[in-house]
Amino acid sequence: MDIDGVLYRGHTAINGAREFIEYLIEEDLKFICVTNNSAKTPTEYSKRLNKMNINIGENNIINSGIATVEFIKNKFLKEKERLSAYVIGGDGLISLIKESGIVLEENNPDLVVVGWDVNFTYEKMKKASLAIQRGAIYIGTNPDTTYPSEEGILPGCGAILASITTASGVEPIIIGKPNPLIMEMAAKRISAKKEKSLMIGDRIDTDILAGRNFGIQTALVLSGVISKSDATMSTIKPDYIFEDMMDLYLNLKKSRER
Repeated sequence: MDIDGVLYRGHTAINGAREFIEYLIEEDLKFICVTNNSAKTPTEYSKRLNKMNINIGENNIINSGIATVEFIKNKFLKEKERLSAYVIGGDGLISLIKESGIVLEENNPDLVVVGWDVNFTYEKMKKASLAIQRGAIYIGTNPDTTYPSEEGILPGCGAILASITTASGVEPIIIGKPNPLIMEMAAKRISAKKEKSLMIGDRIDTDILAGRNFGIQTALVLSGVISKSDATMSTIKPDYIFEDMMDLYLNLKKSRER
């Protein structure tokens, strides 16, 4: 399942999120959170969720930052003894990159890695664009154009990527949902079988499409960025649609009691 817009919105738990997770634990149903937000580490996500009484450990959380580092290690780090990157993103992404052995560098880096950054500036866009024009490989942690919050719908990582793409003329390699890579990593961690799996999300273009691309069933919750009319008009159709996690929880419980 996704996190933002599914389990919480800003600092507020979404209706039914706590009950749903408690039910999964009680029934010994395996689950893992798969989020495109690379700004925080799994440990930070776990702490934030626990403060809302949604008890999910860090091992049950994977984000696009972790998937991005894994991709870079497998694709580029094996070929070079030293790899450098200019990173735009939150502290969580920056720490993951540093811990992987990649050197942070602003001038002539091998890679430009971009995640959601609430402190994004023109200067950062300029440095990224110039590096890409000089030949740096351009990687985006996720394509989410927006981010659901208590204030409303905010610009997401995709909005930042769009500015850099416009300035550099280069499209990024996208790692997070809907790319199956992050789904494969998540499924492997909990030994999930595709025929018995369900992807829960609040976005059609990332969450639901990721589930479809990975070959599993999907459930859309309307507690994030997508309305019922948006879902009706979309060419990508989820297998199920629920108002929120409480609606999903009650339907799951009812179906298993039959």
